[in-house]
Formats: sequence, structure tokens, C-alpha cells
Amino acid sequence: MSSKKLAVIFPGMGYTKDKPLLYYSGKLAASKGYDVIPIEYNRFFEGIKYTDEEKQKASEMSYDMVTETLSKVDFKEYADVVFIGKSLGTIFAARYATEHKLSVHHIWYTPLMTTFSFGERDAVAFLGTLDPLSKVDDMKKTAGEYGITLHTYEGGNHSIETGDVIKDTEFIHQIMKVTNECFN
Repeated sequence: MSSKKLAVIFPGMGYTKDKPLLYYSGKLAASKGYDVIPIEYNRFFEGIKYTDEEKQKASEMSYDMVTETLSKVDFKEYADVVFIGKSLGTIFAARYATEHKLSVHHIWYTPLMTTFSFGERDAVAFLGTLDPLSKVDDMKKTAGEYGITLHTYEGGNHSIETGDVIKDTEFIHQIMKVTNECFN
């Protein structure tokens, strides 16, 4: 069996691979010998007015980019595959894994409730308690039902940030320690 390992990064809607959670998790994966593939679909969200119709269209184009990029990957070559998603990217990661019947480990930063609807269970999740896109108690309950560990960060927003740089860097440190444990 191959010893190759793969990490795929699924950004959020405006939360690119160069922002802290994805930047450091990508660096961690690479340091552990993983091939790292960042999916590049953020351009579809530039300049949209965020009406429901525009968000839906951008999301569909983004998922098309996911399938196009990953169609070039032979997942059978890899002994371990980790999908790292942020917000909307958690939905794309779960959807892709489910649709393609892939056995992957998931790292979900600020997942949305829809993420759980794909039935993926091999995941660890992270959420700020003041995330305006999530009801923390509902997320805790749903994660528990799926056997998914959900780490929460007091006062953190949708980027798991509070505005206090010291606290935010402490959160990043804690999150990256757990993320590090997710890699072989």
C-alpha cells in the first residue's frame, strides 16, 4: 500500500487559503509529508452583491471548480486523505466525499449546519460561540449525534476571532494543536 498522503483545502466564501486557519493547517499538513491541494474558487465570490441568487450561482460555480480540480486526483494513490474546510468549504468537502464515496478524514473550521446533511462522521470541528452563521447549541447537538467532536471558542466569530489579537492567536494555537493530531 502507498504511503502517500493528501490534504485538500476547501476555502470559505472570502476566507482564502492564505487566512490563518487554512494557512497554518496547510503548513502543518505539508510538514507532515502530505501533498497539499488548495482549491481555488474564491474569485467566484468577488464583487457579488450576496443576494440569494448570486450566492447560489457562485456556490454552484465553486463546486464545479472542486469537481474539476479533484477529477485529476487518483485518490487510490493515497494511504491517507484529509479534507480541510472552512465554512462553505466544509459543505463542499462533505458533499464531494459523499458523492465520490471517499474515505477521508475531515477538519471543519466553522461548519454550517448543511455540512452535516451529507452524513460524514470522520470529522473534527471548530466553532466560535458568537458565530453569526451558527446556532452553537444546535451545532453541538448535531455534532454529538454524528459522533463528531466540536471544539468551541468563547466569543469567537465566524473566523473564530474576537478582535483581541492575543486571545485570537491563543485560539489559533489551540486549534492548530488539535489539527496537528488529525494528521498521521
